[in-house]
Amino acid sequence: MRMPSSNPFLDLARNAILGPTTQTMNFGKLLSLPDLKNSDARVTARLIYFTSVGLIALSLVFFLVISLVAPNLTGRVTVMALMTVLVSFGNIVLVNYGNLRLAGTLLITLAWVVVTIGSITAGGISAPIAIGYMIVVLLGGVLSSNRVNLYLTFLCIGTGILIAYAETNGLIPQAVQYTPSARVAIYSFFLLAALLLQSITAGNMRGLTANIRKSEEKYRSLLENIPITTYINSPDENAYTEYVSPQVKKLLGYVQDDFLRDPLFWIKIIHPEDRERVLAENIRTAQTHEPFNMEYRLITKDGRSIWVKDEAIFLRDESNQSEYWLGVWTDITSRKVAEEEQADLISVMTKRTIQLQTGADVSRAASSILDLDKLLPTVAELIRNHFDYYYVGIFLVDASKQWAILRAATGEMGRQMIAAGHKLEIGESSMIGWCILHGQARIALDAGEEAVRFRNPLLPLTRSEIALPLTARGEVIGAMTIQSELSSAFSRADITVLQAMADQVGNAIQNARLFTERAGLIKELEGRNTELERFTYTVSHDLKSPLVTIRGFLGFLRDSARTGNMERFDRDMHRIANAVDKMQALLNDLLELSRVGRLNTLHEDIPFGKIIQEAVELVIPPSDETRVKIIVQQDLPVVHGDHLRLVEVMQNLISNAVKFMGNQAEPRIEIGQHGFDQDGKPVFFVRDNGIGIEPQYHERIFGLFNRLDPTINGTGIGLTLVKRIIELHGGRIWVESRLGAGATFYFTLPSN
Repeated sequence: MRMPSSNPFLDLARNAILGPTTQTMNFGKLLSLPDLKNSDARVTARLIYFTSVGLIALSLVFFLVISLVAPNLTGRVTVMALMTVLVSFGNIVLVNYGNLRLAGTLLITLAWVVVTIGSITAGGISAPIAIGYMIVVLLGGVLSSNRVNLYLTFLCIGTGILIAYAETNGLIPQAVQYTPSARVAIYSFFLLAALLLQSITAGNMRGLTANIRKSEEKYRSLLENIPITTYINSPDENAYTEYVSPQVKKLLGYVQDDFLRDPLFWIKIIHPEDRERVLAENIRTAQTHEPFNMEYRLITKDGRSIWVKDEAIFLRDESNQSEYWLGVWTDITSRKVAEEEQADLISVMTKRTIQLQTGADVSRAASSILDLDKLLPTVAELIRNHFDYYYVGIFLVDASKQWAILRAATGEMGRQMIAAGHKLEIGESSMIGWCILHGQARIALDAGEEAVRFRNPLLPLTRSEIALPLTARGEVIGAMTIQSELSSAFSRADITVLQAMADQVGNAIQNARLFTERAGLIKELEGRNTELERFTYTVSHDLKSPLVTIRGFLGFLRDSARTGNMERFDRDMHRIANAVDKMQALLNDLLELSRVGRLNTLHEDIPFGKIIQEAVELVIPPSDETRVKIIVQQDLPVVHGDHLRLVEVMQNLISNAVKFMGNQAEPRIEIGQHGFDQDGKPVFFVRDNGIGIEPQYHERIFGLFNRLDPTINGTGIGLTLVKRIIELHGGRIWVESRLGAGATFYFTLPSN
């Protein structure tokens, strides 16, 4: 199958050779003026078409006239006329195929080539045909852009200069002798060509003017009768109003003159809350020339606010110069009101759905997570993420019932507050304190109004807050704070749903505590059983060992007494005495360990500094005070507990530090406080610069009869005794150390 060619000349040639069986051409239609859709293309097509037709007619007339008045020029004119006719017919075909740019270029090129060849072959620039360069420039001005015509003008001038140079230096044939009649004919041809171009251009201009006027009338009639307000603004960033349609009175109550007298009047009636963003978008689109499309509010003449959709496009002229902004205002108030009502309804439904979903998630977490340190952060993050709140924090009441300790919080600010041991006094001085004291939820609709009470530098964006009590078995055990960056973010309806979640959290906390307590009791029982087995074995072994020693040396004593060897007798007696002392020390430690569980029930408040002083006096004799440097921190808090047992704790820790000092040239022991734990209990420490303890033994040293260095005197009960006493006071103890870098024992005790 033959495909049609994209080249019209090839199509014509093929049809001429192959005949109509290949492709039927309607030559009448091909040579007629095409009806193009684009108005600009239609104008250009008319120019090329009528110019080509005119040139064909002028060429034929010119050929006939020259044949009569100057027969000697007939050959030359025949060639030029034939070229003109053929190219003009080709241009008409190109116009029908829509190749306007190629047709215009061929027409201008034809004129330049004919004039140039004619000038060169007719003797140079003095030949009458050289005046044709004016027609070339005129034709270029009609069919091409200003820039192309400028280049064409310089081309014609340059060509004329070269021809004149060649003529002066005898480089071209001698001038043809023109009769006056021939000159008149040639000049008449070019004058008629100029007249033809002027006539065609003028006709097009009149038609364009009429069409423009008609279009403007239709456009204005359309603008002034459609149910929207149309405007025209200046192309710069100021956007001065140059026109506004009469519908503006129905829309805003203002008349056209209000906008024309003050070109910036439209900016003044923008709602104050929308003005900044509208002006910013106006400046941006003025710079980028992107379409302007915004929805904002305008203030009407009677003071109402209405919503409008403002759509504008940036228009340019043919030379790509800025023209104006053409835009429309459409009243969308009804749609906006409906959207807001729908959005409010959807927001309420979404909020309730999220609340129910969060409640379900909290319930699942509460039933599946029994570790309090994992449960509380999980719940806080669930609530914050589901509702997109600014901050969520969970406080638990401490053992003294006087403070609410922050146990879980969201975000970086929450981590900082937990690390700092953040706590609030239970009472009227804070939202959390008030909530725990009264057992009721409380809302601060705008925290800014109570800035002195609720100000927290780590939470500067809080604008509203709700505090919810956490209860378990009828007792308030803590509170949950939820904070938002929005004013009036919480309603009374929110309390019902959020309090239900808070109640679930309270029950989960109680269950986690019971589980932890049960697990602790089981672990303690298992430890006690293990300890009892070790105790039984160790006691039977360690008590038996001195007895074996005593029994063996009694035989030696009998032999020494019989032989009178008093030196050996005294040495064996000394060994028996050492074995007895070792047994006595072990029995004393075991007796002391058995008494630990029977603490003095009359606990009292004791300054911790006093406990340290008494322990130091018992451990460090006056002769060693200059050898071991003890540094005690000042202003230590008051603790609550069994005075004698706490002195015993410090006595063992200090004695242990001295015992394992090694060959330290400047032995030093530091005693002080290291902040508070999560429950608000003070954390104390005893730090030495002795031999240190390898990490793998940090837990083992608190076990019964565990001695890391058998060469150092001791029974292995001291640290077990310390751990037992501290735990019975509700505290805990741990060690941080590495070999050769000393050891630091940390422990917590209840304060007063």
